[in-house]
Amino acid sequence: MIVTIVLIFLPLQCLLERTTISNDRLNIAYQAMNVNHVQRSSITIHDLIQNFLILFIIIQSSEDIERIIYTILRLCLPSKSHPTLSSLSTDNEYPMVAIQLPMMNEKEFCISMITCACNLDWSKDRLIIQVLDDSTDEIVMKMIDQCVHEWFDRGYRISVIRRQNRQGFKAGNLKNGLEKIQECEFIALFDVDFLPKKNFLLKTIPILIKDPKAAYAQARWTFINGKESLLTQMQEIVLNHHHKCEQEVKYRMSSFFQFNGSACVWRTKAIYQCGGWHTDTLVEDLDISVRAYMNGWHSAYVVDVECLNELPPTFSAYLLQQYRWFSGPAQVFRKLFQAVCTTSHMNIYQKLHCLWMLFRPCLYIIRFIIFLLNIAINACLQKTSYVNMFITFFPILLSSNILYYTSEKIHLTIVYSLFCNAMLFHHAISAIAGFLNLNSAKKWIVTPKFGTQTHLNIEEKQIDPYRNDNTNVQYSVYRFSGLSGLSGLSGLVVLAVLAV
Repeated sequence: MIVTIVLIFLPLQCLLERTTISNDRLNIAYQAMNVNHVQRSSITIHDLIQNFLILFIIIQSSEDIERIIYTILRLCLPSKSHPTLSSLSTDNEYPMVAIQLPMMNEKEFCISMITCACNLDWSKDRLIIQVLDDSTDEIVMKMIDQCVHEWFDRGYRISVIRRQNRQGFKAGNLKNGLEKIQECEFIALFDVDFLPKKNFLLKTIPILIKDPKAAYAQARWTFINGKESLLTQMQEIVLNHHHKCEQEVKYRMSSFFQFNGSACVWRTKAIYQCGGWHTDTLVEDLDISVRAYMNGWHSAYVVDVECLNELPPTFSAYLLQQYRWFSGPAQVFRKLFQAVCTTSHMNIYQKLHCLWMLFRPCLYIIRFIIFLLNIAINACLQKTSYVNMFITFFPILLSSNILYYTSEKIHLTIVYSLFCNAMLFHHAISAIAGFLNLNSAKKWIVTPKFGTQTHLNIEEKQIDPYRNDNTNVQYSVYRFSGLSGLSGLSGLVVLAVLAV
């Protein structure tokens, strides 16, 4: 019996072992197939993520791509000629012109700006100068009063206008002054740190005389302290492209471009026709530009007329300025989106272009999100060499285009690229605040002025603020302010390097 049991169970045991071995082999083969399938799937996902990474980089560089398009158009489109006052056959060659100088507690520039305004080449009996002073500092107020009184004694129609209620910021100040110069056909606007040349009115006003549908003539900004520090050099790179290329291309295309807030001559009729100065946004210049364009007006850009001004030399001043410049357009986008879409004075292309101009600061929100996604993907994903080269050199290559108009700073290409990435967070936060109309986007904080001191010899009638001698307005740059900007910029660049 024992032998029978052994004879029966031995074959069964062998069969069972064979079955187990076969099953194990099947399991191993099945697992190998699964592993191979997973590997193939992971490779597909890896490639997909890399493609998305490349797409994100392109979207993040959209502004640089747009600037390349402007650069190409700037080289291809023909320039426009401008008339001179002597070429116009008018009964009265010198129309009534007002100059408005809004200022608030800016002692570094108040005297020099008033001096430049009084030295503009224009008939004194056809010129009215308004010093729109919102200052609260008594020392500054006395400086302004004394300077205005001395120029008034020399026969100039100049006055100081102060408000009891300072609501509405700069727009409210301009609106208050506008009520007192309704007889003037044109109004020239200058912020306090701007220094126009003597022929400014002679080169801008004839354009508005010749073209009755031009609402304003905008001059090009240049900068006193563009080489003062690394921070001011970064600002000069951006603004040179904006003024030398972008604005000029839009003018050559007869497309919408905005009034930059200063160094501009407006037609008084256009200001009234589009509703005057509004005080519900931080960028009254963009607001009134869009409203004028919606009402059938166009504008002129005078690239060969330059006007010096100061760049914020400290990092804190720069952040204040940028907060207003990026939250304000978001406010205007909320305010005028529907009006732009429904106006009958613009075709579909003009509407889309205008909306894109308003929405562009909001694009920084998307760019910042993509920037964070890129950091996460770079940290977690093992990339191929060509992807590494693309995400490293593509943004730098695109950024180098903007230095075409500041060619002497081409060696700062990499620093500029890092600077733009480091500023994404601040620009995104500013746009969000404006789009949601937060309380922080309802406060106008004047950008501090540091860059110049003025010493005026009022005994001389003709004062040239561009000369540097004892009888004229002199400028001395505060170099210590540049050090503050340099240290702040260095921190941002280090942050960008660590993030990438």
